[in-house]
Amino acid sequence: MDAALYAEARHLMVDDQLRPSEITDSRILEGMRTLPRELCVRPELRNAAYADTSLPLSQGRVLPQPLLTARLVQAAMPSAGQHVLVVGAATGYTAALFAYLGLRVTALESDATLMQIGQSFCNSHAPDVVWQQATLSEGVAALAPYDLIYFDGCITTLPDFCDRQLTPQGRIVGLLQSNAALPEAFSAVREPGYSKPFRITFLFEAQAPLLPGMAPERTFSF
Repeated sequence: MDAALYAEARHLMVDDQLRPSEITDSRILEGMRTLPRELCVRPELRNAAYADTSLPLSQGRVLPQPLLTARLVQAAMPSAGQHVLVVGAATGYTAALFAYLGLRVTALESDATLMQIGQSFCNSHAPDVVWQQATLSEGVAALAPYDLIYFDGCITTLPDFCDRQLTPQGRIVGLLQSNAALPEAFSAVREPGYSKPFRITFLFEAQAPLLPGMAPERTFSF
C-alpha cells in the first residue's frame, strides 16, 4: 500500500470508526488523521493498521485498536503543556499522539525491541518525546511529577508509584482488570477526604492484555 492509500485509510478510520463513536475532541481526530499508525506495527500487518482491531506486536503486547486509544486519550482530558507519563509506550503511537496534542511526554517501556521501534517512530513524528527503559511498575521518578499517568494496556491494581509521582490535581487513565472480570477503562483522581489515595471511576469495558509486570503475584496455599 502506498502513502496515499495509507492517508486515505487514516481518514476512513477517523470518519467511520471514531467520529460515530462520540470521539468529539477535534485535536484527537486531527492527530489520528495525521500520525502514520502503520509504522507502529509489524511490516506484514501494515495493511491492517487502520482496521477496527488490536494488532499483535511481540511477547503478548498489542497496539490497541484505534477507537480504544481515542476513547482513553479523550477520557484523559489532556491539555497542552501538561506532563504525561505513558506506561507501556511500546512502539510509540500513543506517546506521539499526546505530543501532537501539545503535552510533554515521557514514554516508559521495558521491552528494548519495542522501545527501539517507538524511538525511531517518535524521532520522525514526535521528536520531543523522552524515552526511558525500565520496569513499568516503578514509573520514572527522576522526571516526575506528572499531570497525567496513562497506562497503554491493562493493569490489575494501581502501582504504588502513582501516588508518589502524580501531581495533586493529576489524573490516571488506563484499563483495570479485577479478578476474572473483563477489563474496564478507568479514570482516577485524588479526592480530599477520600479513604484511599485515589477515587476510581469506571468508564466502559474493553479488551487488552496485561502490561508486563502488572499481573498479580501468585499465592500458594497448602
